[in-house]
Amino acid sequence: MNGIHKSKTPAPPAAKAADGASRAEMRRAAFLEAAQDVFLEQGFEAANMSEIVRRAGGSLATLYSQFGDKEGIFLAMLETRMKAVTATLEVELQAHTPVEEGLRRIGEQFAGKLVQPNSLELYRLIVGMAKKYPHIADTFMELGPNKVRAGLAAYLQDRADAGEIPQLDKYETLGSLFLDMVRSPLQSRALLDSNVRPSEDDVRTSVDRAVDMFLYGLSGKH
Repeated sequence: MNGIHKSKTPAPPAAKAADGASRAEMRRAAFLEAAQDVFLEQGFEAANMSEIVRRAGGSLATLYSQFGDKEGIFLAMLETRMKAVTATLEVELQAHTPVEEGLRRIGEQFAGKLVQPNSLELYRLIVGMAKKYPHIADTFMELGPNKVRAGLAAYLQDRADAGEIPQLDKYETLGSLFLDMVRSPLQSRALLDSNVRPSEDDVRTSVDRAVDMFLYGLSGKH
């Protein structure tokens, strides 16, 4: 048997394609993570694609082929972050979680993400860009706040259909009210004072208060 070497069986085309797709997804994730850091550190206009590649690895050609231009990767980064915010809503809706428990989970996830340092910096950045780049601000609203409101409205409708809360019109408006009750006490101060860092207890207290007031208002017992 000496001198006889078994040749390696080549990977099937499907496996090669899957491996290539996995590498492409990993490269995309690395680009998006680096892009977030660069945009938050340098701002949109000062940021450049070469710096993103320097931090993430890969090549400029790959970056441009995946995202098109700087605005393309900025919007892709926004979409990725907003999906993390809306994911909890989808879970609670699909699980038909009882309303008090579901609102607490949604509120804690929503507020907890909003007051993270990167989220606060991103919000400041978007506000600063809104006048010169209104289409980016509009995209942020569609991917983030509007989608969260729509998801919460669907959850509230589901709970109304289950008989837990009254059947009412305009659940999206009610959802906006709940989110503002959760967000305002925490985000406003943290945006204005970089030394303010709401703790998990702060988030929980704010959410508990918002849930109690919101459900009390829906009950009609006042």
